[in-house]
Amino acid sequence: MMNSLPVCFCSTLWRKNWESTKATDTKAQLLKYNQDDCRTLKHIVEFIRNLNLPQSGPSVSQIPLKTAETEDLTKDRPHWDLFGRREYASGDFKKVAQCAYFDYQRDKVYVRTHPYFKVVNKKRRKASTGVNKVESIESYRCPQCQSKKIVKGKQMSHDVIDLKFFKNGVKRWITRVLSWRYCCSKCGNSFRSEERPPHPTKYGHGLMSWFVYSNVARGMTMHRVEKSVTDIFGLALPPAEPYRSKKYLMNLYQPLYSEILQSILTSPILHIDETTVRLRKQRGYVWVLTSMDKAYYFYKPTREAFFLHELLGDFRGVVISDFFTAYDSLDCEQQKCLVHLIREIDDDLFRHPLDVELKGLAQDFGGLLRIIIETVDRRGLKSRYLHKHKRSAERFLRSLAKAELVSPVAKKYQKRIQKSGAKLFTFLDHDGVPWNNNNAEHAIKRFAKYRRDADGRFTEQSLQEYLVLATVFETCELNNINVLKFMLSKETTLEGLLKMAGRRPERHRALSPSHEPCLGFASPSTNTISDEPLGTQQAARPAVLPEER
Repeated sequence: MMNSLPVCFCSTLWRKNWESTKATDTKAQLLKYNQDDCRTLKHIVEFIRNLNLPQSGPSVSQIPLKTAETEDLTKDRPHWDLFGRREYASGDFKKVAQCAYFDYQRDKVYVRTHPYFKVVNKKRRKASTGVNKVESIESYRCPQCQSKKIVKGKQMSHDVIDLKFFKNGVKRWITRVLSWRYCCSKCGNSFRSEERPPHPTKYGHGLMSWFVYSNVARGMTMHRVEKSVTDIFGLALPPAEPYRSKKYLMNLYQPLYSEILQSILTSPILHIDETTVRLRKQRGYVWVLTSMDKAYYFYKPTREAFFLHELLGDFRGVVISDFFTAYDSLDCEQQKCLVHLIREIDDDLFRHPLDVELKGLAQDFGGLLRIIIETVDRRGLKSRYLHKHKRSAERFLRSLAKAELVSPVAKKYQKRIQKSGAKLFTFLDHDGVPWNNNNAEHAIKRFAKYRRDADGRFTEQSLQEYLVLATVFETCELNNINVLKFMLSKETTLEGLLKMAGRRPERHRALSPSHEPCLGFASPSTNTISDEPLGTQQAARPAVLPEER
């Protein structure tokens, strides 16, 4: 029976028998097992050590070994990587597999035995470049001496391929720009009538806006966007051109990106959240800050929140967040997302249906929140209607603190609620402070959807391009502005964005709590709040929780 067991189990039985009998044969078996184990370990160490050494003699294996970080072994492959190019250990296999690609066979192989492929595989004809408009740029004075005695020389031209948007449609629009070289007869200065770089841009703002709108705002991959532009408008573009349009618009909106951040930091409330992102060579986190009408995305390589102390050093409003412990050190009033907490309690109720103490805690907490949220639905987030619930909330916190619980799960939530304490009910003290982290969760959902196809392919540059554009587009959507119309307007200021939403320039007024806080609640500070109705005239909506956090 011993022979049928694995050696590792037999060694345990040998050791136990030897300790009781001190038999010589058992000791010999143990020593032989240990020696074999050491020899095997030695071979493994030498093998690993030789992986990074230059091979001077004949190699044990001619197949190069692929290595990976252990933390990556447990991660699922991203969606885009399932059908991507794979790495081959054998160069011969790689060459054979490359010759099996669908397009390669149709273009290079089948065409030799199936004549009709010569017709089918004809390259797409170059799109018609009929010019819709001609612009002439002429000069009448020398820019150096202002003399009118100038001689027109060689004519130059370049075409700008664009999309022109009308009230009920869009069409391809090609503009030919004509300019000339001039020479001044008075001072001898040579100049051109058009100030442009040696290689002027070939594509217009409308076409580049269409690329970015389809990719970032509507979630199409750049390959599909390029294909649709070719099919619909007959424009055959270089594969890299759609990606250059993102860089162009990022540079255009960089001032607005900074302006949105400054506006959020002066608002009376601030939602914050973060989620993971995988770059080509490292992992990091995408953070989002939102107010009621603006969103700001940015990237950090780690989840450490030390930077928040500097970023939010002058913030004097209320921070709304989840229960990530790094937020607790912020020097400002905070409101914890109640949706996160009740969802976790509810999940544990399913896992522990017989836990009476957990059921009692959930019943008390759920009953209190239900009454409060019913008032919010009827009256909105107004402290003069919510202050009546502060005594009930205080009574719940006191009774929970005095409770002697035995259930480990119930005790966990008891400690958690005690730790957060008044931060669970800060919204009762102020007008317009939500009780959930809905705004930040909704903003994160935008990135989570985009991440499905792009995770693992980001570089820091491409990620930053997306985050700048996502900041502008999310802010537009929070103000019910058509993103494409905003891009075509070439507006680059926050004032212009708000004007397109029909809003007046922002002004601020002080927070006005209606009543004194009860025992155990943080005192409301005299912060500022926008004249715009920050949720005071509308009922709180259910929190939107992203599917891919």
